Amino acid sequence: MNIQINVYASPWNQQTCLDALAFSQAAVASGHQLVRVFFFMDGVYNGIRSQAPATDEPDILAQWQSLKQNAQCELLLCVAASANRGLLSAAEAKRQLKDTATVAEGFELVGLGQWALGYGECDRVVSFR
Repeated sequence: MNIQINVYASPWNQQTCLDALAFSQAAVASGHQLVRVFFFMDGVYNGIRSQAPATDEPDILAQWQSLKQNAQCELLLCVAASANRGLLSAAEAKRQLKDTATVAEGFELVGLGQWALGYGECDRVVSFR
């Protein structure tokens, strides 16, 4: 079964993000294909590279990056929601005349067309808010 995960919660809403990660990992372990994880609204903060959680908190960024590597899935950030919140890829930072890219490695900025694609090409779309 092909699955798309939509994440609308920021990484400091740890339980929602940890639930999304656990569901994704369990789906992959059960033999399902995780096609993509699409981050929208405050969920785009999951892809900000400057996250530095305290030592007693989970490193959610590292866990998403590990999931990408293990599941060979896409980690996609809504480009408009990201730009509104200061998340810029190198190309987007240059286009916006900003000095620094803030998107973490493994994440990609895309339009809502990628979000909508899941509803047509995936068997299940599961959202976490």
